[in-house]
Amino acid sequence: MKWLRSQTIRARITISSVLIGAVLIAIAAVGFRTSVDAIVAGSTRTLLASDAAPYEASIGRSSVSTFPQPDENQLIAVVDPSGKLRVASLPDSLTDRIKSLLRLSSGLHVVQTSRTQYYDVSNELVFGQGGEWHVIAARNRAAGQIVLSDLDSLLVAGGLALIAGFGIASWLVTGLALRPVSRMRRQAKLLSQTATTGMLPVGPVRDELSALAATLNAFITSVRSSADRERQMVADASHELRTPIAVLTTQLQLAHLSSGDADALEREIEAAEQTLARLSALTTSLLTLSRIEAAEADATVKAPETAASDILTEFLASMDRAIVLGSSHGVGVDFTTGGVDENTTVRILGSDFAGLVDNLVANAIAASSRGSSVEVNLAGSGHLLTLSVVDSGHGIPADFLPIAFDRFSRTELSRTNRIGGSGLGLAIVKAIVSRSGGEVRLEQRSEGGVRAIVELPVSSLRH
Repeated sequence: MKWLRSQTIRARITISSVLIGAVLIAIAAVGFRTSVDAIVAGSTRTLLASDAAPYEASIGRSSVSTFPQPDENQLIAVVDPSGKLRVASLPDSLTDRIKSLLRLSSGLHVVQTSRTQYYDVSNELVFGQGGEWHVIAARNRAAGQIVLSDLDSLLVAGGLALIAGFGIASWLVTGLALRPVSRMRRQAKLLSQTATTGMLPVGPVRDELSALAATLNAFITSVRSSADRERQMVADASHELRTPIAVLTTQLQLAHLSSGDADALEREIEAAEQTLARLSALTTSLLTLSRIEAAEADATVKAPETAASDILTEFLASMDRAIVLGSSHGVGVDFTTGGVDENTTVRILGSDFAGLVDNLVANAIAASSRGSSVEVNLAGSGHLLTLSVVDSGHGIPADFLPIAFDRFSRTELSRTNRIGGSGLGLAIVKAIVSRSGGEVRLEQRSEGGVRAIVELPVSSLRH
């Protein structure tokens, strides 16, 4: 078995098929041979009974003075009650053993003589004149044995031919069945060696191999998407980190040059700290975005369920942070809640919901001027939980709306904003909402400012 497992699939299937075929053919051959033997035995029994019938009839009619003369090929022996042979056409090898033949029961028997010839013998006991008469009929089995021997040779030759044909057919059919696998293997090798965007071939027939190819293609698509996300993340990170790192390097060099001036040194250190804080915020945002997108791409990971009451708690905590942030920039934050059914669940992680609210409110505060306010509303309606964040700031250019949720996308005005940003806030919001099966959109207000709307599906009731 270990040797068999080391073979190719085609070889294993062919060898297994040949072994199974050989067993079945052998069983069929033995059954056929047994049936033929039984037919020959039955025919012989009928012929023997036919040979003995005239003599049994004569004994039954008490016509024992003259028995019919046996034909040339008839082997008959009739023994009267006194043990005398009244009819004897048996060969000498059987005549010499007549006493042992008389002790045989009535029926068909096989007797082997010293000449190694086989005979079918029937010893029939007949009651007639004077007592018990014995009628023995025999036939030479040599001819039958020759026929059976020829039949055995034919069965062996035919069985071997069938097994060989079965093996060849299994080899060819298995090769045809595995041809799509060979095509997939060649295509997979090509895909691994080149940067092609091709897929594994899927056959026209909807069988197991087509299902395998479709599953592998889905896996390839998932891997490519993951690799594309990683490449994009690395490209974005390297692009965005290059500037603050260069600035930080310059600031540290200036700090060295200002080592004799305490005030200048302090200013450079503070500037370096701000740059470092920006780097820290940027890397944290990148990691957060990477985590969310990886979870979204993994179909085996289900989106978490959070009780609406916990969502409401996270919202209130975010509002506390927003009020503090807004007061430091002269922007008021007004919030309302309504219609939130605390007995339902929302398909989102509580911390992700808090991050979503923080990002949208921070963007709204950044876009608002001093003395203005930001309005935030969390409301439940039917199967949706809706978050609305409204600012009265400068708005968003129409050409920016289609790319507003892309990574590192920022308007020119936001690049010089006092709060600043990495351009990842809306991308994180989009990833969180997509992961939760919801929708997010930005609307330009006619009276000025932007309205951000997030709709999250409300899941089943808690039990």
